[in-house]
Amino acid sequence: MDKLNSKVKMLIVIAILANSIGMFYPLLISTFSPYYGSIAKHIALSNNWTDLVLSGHDWMDKPHLPFWLTAISFKIFGINSFAYIIPGFLFHILGVFYTYRLARLWYSKEVGLLAALFTATSLHLMLSSIDVRAEAYLLGEIMPACYYWLRYDRESKIKYLFLGALFTALALMTKGVFVLVTIISGLAMLWIYKRQWRNFISPKWIIALVLSFILIAPELISLYQQFDAHPDKLVFGNQHISGIKWFFWDSQFGRFFNTGPIISANPPPFHELFFVHTFLWAYLPWWPIFFASIGALVRRHRSSYKEANVYFFSSFFITFILFSITKFQVDHYTNIIFPFASIICAAYIVPILKEHKTKPLIYYIELAISVLLLLLVIIAGFIALKGIDLFIIEALALIVAIIMLKMIRIDWAYKTIIYPSIVMCMVFIFAMTVNGIEYAKYDAGYQMALYLNNTRTNVVGYKIDLISLDLHSNNNYQLIDNQEDLDKLNKPSYIVVEPNNINELRSKFPELIIVKDFVGCSFETYLANIIHPELLNQKLKKYVVLQING
Repeated sequence: MDKLNSKVKMLIVIAILANSIGMFYPLLISTFSPYYGSIAKHIALSNNWTDLVLSGHDWMDKPHLPFWLTAISFKIFGINSFAYIIPGFLFHILGVFYTYRLARLWYSKEVGLLAALFTATSLHLMLSSIDVRAEAYLLGEIMPACYYWLRYDRESKIKYLFLGALFTALALMTKGVFVLVTIISGLAMLWIYKRQWRNFISPKWIIALVLSFILIAPELISLYQQFDAHPDKLVFGNQHISGIKWFFWDSQFGRFFNTGPIISANPPPFHELFFVHTFLWAYLPWWPIFFASIGALVRRHRSSYKEANVYFFSSFFITFILFSITKFQVDHYTNIIFPFASIICAAYIVPILKEHKTKPLIYYIELAISVLLLLLVIIAGFIALKGIDLFIIEALALIVAIIMLKMIRIDWAYKTIIYPSIVMCMVFIFAMTVNGIEYAKYDAGYQMALYLNNTRTNVVGYKIDLISLDLHSNNNYQLIDNQEDLDKLNKPSYIVVEPNNINELRSKFPELIIVKDFVGCSFETYLANIIHPELLNQKLKKYVVLQING
């Protein structure tokens, strides 16, 4: 197993390096990143660290911490895609590291390393580390919190108490109080299993909970300053909105019960199964091992790891089930429990790799997934890419195929792990290339920003929603929704409009000049265009850049 350990370490490094390629592509409207980046940009430029503002309006959807960290990064590296991604990416790596450490509390080094590899190479976690939402940060907050609370449970040291409370507080200031379910569910079920009922009312754990909430004071102060102290503000169409109440209830439980200010109006049919089929693609390529581990648990409950099974299966399934029964469902929600799945997979597969002389079924399944994904990249590359991009992707795919063929005679145990890992890196690089280079041509806001950044003047969006223009613009940018605000417009300015609004502006500004036309579309339309090219011209949105001189 020493040889496998060295190979796993190498694969983890390769996965992180391949993953980091995404940091050098632009943030586009195919993700929510431009919205979150614009909020952090406002903080960095205004130095207003208490208010979250999007397009000039108070914004209440997520807690502050990711925006604070992004704003700090903007101040260090400038306002750009790399600066936006790097804080969340570092938390992603921290989560991979603490997945290893958490696994090592129960299992061997081999299990810890494989768990880290599975986490570093699962598809949605790789994408999430670049499409940085709350889940990328949560990976590096929940896993350390779980680790230190387990250490604190076993040994009441101040160090474990403080670090457990700190990472719990960071998670609370990233997503809200619902993260406590994921952090404590495994530990709570372990206490129930061991009949340690007193822990639920123990002063030791009451102190831990109180300290965690004390450490979220910056978040509560900011919410109070932005909302509770200004009851006249209009938020979600209502006044007298409490930021404190929103944090403790509406932001999480309001969504859970679909009664909050942000609700899912059209939940999918059979929504209880949404995360089941989502798991099949989001946790590629390792979900077959996870299902095999569940089967093994049902057939036999290994006595030496009963407590570990209680902890990790509870940590995974309690959150998974709670997310499944809510009607507000988004595919990235379950990313936070994938590290627990990785530990479960690693604990299951290591004994098989050590003990079995014949190839198990799981080997053939992972081999088939690897070959199919590689073929998909090769075929999709010819359809979606052109020129040098096509050459690079196909060359990389050929290199991966040659590596796989060269390894045909090595032990099957190595191939079960290595093949899927290197193919997932290939899939990720392909996905980043398609989005960051090919789709970038159809992100109108990003293309406008590149064009207008060559000038130094005001940029105004009139009755449009091009948030990527806001994020990537080096000029003073503002959104205007009515003609009254046009009277206050500083000149000279560039105004971005849809063609049907040109005459409205011309009546007010006879001197306006049409500078350049742009077209754009949603990422879904772009993907549909790959299969049905005739759809693109039908669904392209057109924009016009106008110049108004003083």
